Amino acid sequence: MNRAVRLVRDHFAMVLHVTYVAARYGADPQKDPYVRTTYPPTWLVRYLFKQYWRVDPVGREGFSRTTPFMWHELFDGTPEVDEFFADAQRHGLGRTGLLIPLTNRANQRGILSLNSDEADDVWEDFAFDALPVFLEIGQILHTRATTEIFGEAPPARLSPREKEMLHWISLGKEVPDIAIITSLSEHTVRTYLKSARMKLDASTMAQAVVKAERLGLLAEPR
Repeated sequence: MNRAVRLVRDHFAMVLHVTYVAARYGADPQKDPYVRTTYPPTWLVRYLFKQYWRVDPVGREGFSRTTPFMWHELFDGTPEVDEFFADAQRHGLGRTGLLIPLTNRANQRGILSLNSDEADDVWEDFAFDALPVFLEIGQILHTRATTEIFGEAPPARLSPREKEMLHWISLGKEVPDIAIITSLSEHTVRTYLKSARMKLDASTMAQAVVKAERLGLLAEPR
């Protein structure tokens, strides 16, 4: 993956840096993120030291949106955001970029960020023309990264009820409590929980909950 992001950067003359980030735990990239980037090491250290993930609109929006967008769309004029982008430029990053949100059938989230120092109009024209290629590259990288993170076998597809039961277990509820909350029998609740545990290849319910959370499979009841 390190070599892959460098190859993508080197292939496109207008691309200054390439970054791929995956969320190991659902859609939250702040929990043990998987990062492969061509950014200078000094910037990565500074990003962590300054806790820039708290103000970085690119990363935040990337994990909440579903369609690609340009960095300059996020320049809102607030002092914190302006200083963040200015500091990034001082440490070797370009002034703008393209962000491509990525996901798969298991709802494992990731982003591909392509950074540039071109003028907004020049970069936007180039990025629009190259977008189909970038989308394909993003999905290839995402598939490769999630395989590296989670293994070859895709995570099991849990039913809405199985996700709901695991959600209540994650909140510390016991089977009798869940039966009352969901208006189901205790036997039915245990059946859903056993099915979810087996699908997740977990030996205990605690392990099943941890694995489901890591894979982004927990669902709050509607």
